[in-house]
Amino acid sequence: MASIEVQQASVMDVTTHPSLRWGAVIAGWMVAAGIALVLYIAGLAFGFQAFDPNDAAATAKGIGTGTAVWMALTWIVSLFLGGMFASWFDGRDDQTVGCMHGVTVWGLAIAMSGLLLAFGLSGAAAGGSAMLGGAMSGTDHGGGSAHRGDAHAMAASSDAVVRLHGQVAQRMVGAAGAGAHASADPAAVSAISTALLANHPDTASAVLAGATGMSQADADQAVRGLSPQVAAAQAELKNAADKTAHYTAMAMWTVFVSLLLALLAAALGGWLGAGHVHRVYHLRRYPRSAV
Repeated sequence: MASIEVQQASVMDVTTHPSLRWGAVIAGWMVAAGIALVLYIAGLAFGFQAFDPNDAAATAKGIGTGTAVWMALTWIVSLFLGGMFASWFDGRDDQTVGCMHGVTVWGLAIAMSGLLLAFGLSGAAAGGSAMLGGAMSGTDHGGGSAHRGDAHAMAASSDAVVRLHGQVAQRMVGAAGAGAHASADPAAVSAISTALLANHPDTASAVLAGATGMSQADADQAVRGLSPQVAAAQAELKNAADKTAHYTAMAMWTVFVSLLLALLAAALGGWLGAGHVHRVYHLRRYPRSAV
């Protein structure tokens, strides 16, 4: 009879799977979020303290590298402690279950961070569209303001493109019979500049001739005269695109490595937390239940 009971207990032990306790997972995630917030604030404090206005380029490079390292450390430390606390909140000394709690804390942190990032990007896109719309609506109040608003809308970060934009506007203003009407037509200036940057001089000269009333030959000559500005703008745009691709790839690899290390740290924290859970609760005294 005792042998049968032992066999039944063994079967129950084999077929009973340990379950996650979501209260412990959520509590561990909240601990990780709090620690991450504290570390982010500390990182901002270090960044402002290290800023040197006399050497902005070197400071920006150092801050960029420091930000990447600090972000990785923040994820690793916060999720390691979050996984450990999740195991402690669970209260079981099963290290496999503790590791599962740590990994689940990591997954919850990634999901919530992704949602917050998505909401933040959508808000930033909406704000950027509103600012762009305001800038474009302000182009109807005069030739100078129209040119500035359209140039910034076209390529605010490219000085060469802005200079090309200005040269096109000057050619239109200086054309015979153009007058103030040409300077008040930012759409034509933008279309000509875009066509030149896309290596379509025929389209640019046609738009220039139609907007100013000048002959096609004069328009072709004016477009050819803009070749140095076009080459400089194209070179600057290519350089900016290469730098953007390079830094974007570096940022993506930094995020990937940070998240991978954070996953390992969360699993290790949960495993260690479950292995030392008896040290957390060894001073607790629980009343005996009434029989």
